Amino acid sequence: MKMRILDRYILKNHLKPYFFGFSIITFIFVMDFIYRYLDDFIGKGIGILTVLEVFILSLGHMFALIIPMSVMPATLMAFGRMASDNEVTALKASGLSLYRLILPVLIASVLLTGALVYFNNYILPESNHRLMALMLDIGRMKPTIQIKENIFSRSIEGYTMLIEEKDDKTGKISGIQIFQSSDKGVPTIIVAEKGRMQYIKSKNILRFELENGEIHKMPNIDDISTYRKTLFKNYTLNIRDKGRELKRTERDYRGDREMNISMMKARIAELNRDIDRRLNKMHSSAVEPVKEAFSLLFASRSDSAGAVRAMLETAGRRNKRMYEVRKTLQKMQNEIRVMKDKKGQISSYKVEIHKKYSIAFSCIIFVLIGSPLAILSGKRGMAVAIGFSILFFVIYYVFLIGGENLADRQYLPAWLSMWLPNIVFGGAAFILIHHTVREVRTINWDRINPIKRWRNRGRD
Repeated sequence: MKMRILDRYILKNHLKPYFFGFSIITFIFVMDFIYRYLDDFIGKGIGILTVLEVFILSLGHMFALIIPMSVMPATLMAFGRMASDNEVTALKASGLSLYRLILPVLIASVLLTGALVYFNNYILPESNHRLMALMLDIGRMKPTIQIKENIFSRSIEGYTMLIEEKDDKTGKISGIQIFQSSDKGVPTIIVAEKGRMQYIKSKNILRFELENGEIHKMPNIDDISTYRKTLFKNYTLNIRDKGRELKRTERDYRGDREMNISMMKARIAELNRDIDRRLNKMHSSAVEPVKEAFSLLFASRSDSAGAVRAMLETAGRRNKRMYEVRKTLQKMQNEIRVMKDKKGQISSYKVEIHKKYSIAFSCIIFVLIGSPLAILSGKRGMAVAIGFSILFFVIYYVFLIGGENLADRQYLPAWLSMWLPNIVFGGAAFILIHHTVREVRTINWDRINPIKRWRNRGRD
């Protein structure tokens, strides 16, 4: 009964820091989302419900990282507070080991890992798939938003535009060059000092009201006498814009991050079958020509007079066969490149499969490394917890991204590239737990801090 009360107490100490850290990290991710997408959404005139849908779908890949990231600060804060209040010392004096103190949190992390594996395998791929489809549909809306300063824009079919300055709020533009393509190959060129760009929703027209410019035309490419140059003070160009409304489309294609594990395993099996089929085809098409090439080669190197006469008599046939052999070898090289590309796809799918498990398993690793670290340091406070959490997760993320790139290039096995950060951090956790149980040494963070060392030196 007493142990149950202790377990509830330890878990209770973790819940508040976990949800607090979860809120802070979620807020950071949301701010990043707003910074990246809000301007484009406002410029495209997307409704609030669509923006809300994009945000909710984006929470899928956010939570896949936020949930394990929140474990570390919660563990550091909870055990740090218990260590600074001497609760850990009192519990050890009563005969409880560190393993027993960590046990309830470890069980909770195992349950959280299982839930995150389910989330990564079933919920996350669907949210990624719907988000990608929606973002592609949004990307096809209002291509004029792609008209950026000092960059040639071909977002409107049939037109190439260059605008030096543009004010999205007022629609005022300056330094305008518009190239209107023609079936006969000579584009109409419109140049203007300044003007105004606006969208007339009722007519679905993008209107350019230009001032002080020129229009250059040459209807007949073969007759330079048809060239015309027209000066204007005011000129209005109406372009029918068909991409303003959001049109939902169905998207059947799925990338590796839009598939669950069973889909990726089926895709891997399909790719392996295709590789085997290509290998068998290469073998059957290459054996006979290569055998004949070697026989001809050995015949040409023989010293016997009969072989020499045979070589001369069959020179034409041999040259033809050698050409066929070279052609076969060229096809084999092409097939090898195709198979190498397919093996790269297989590696990418395997990486994604292991990633679903390894990121979820990091919840357990962060508990194992965070609890002894907090007890050894004896520090409490959100600043310390967030600092350590950011440091460890940045290192973990660098390992993860680096391993993914190495696995995609087939330098490392997929399982090793994705599990390497867990292996490294797991080893560090084992050392920290061993030192904490044996009470080898308490970490003196004041000594490590260079600022405090400098201050203490000045006092001396």
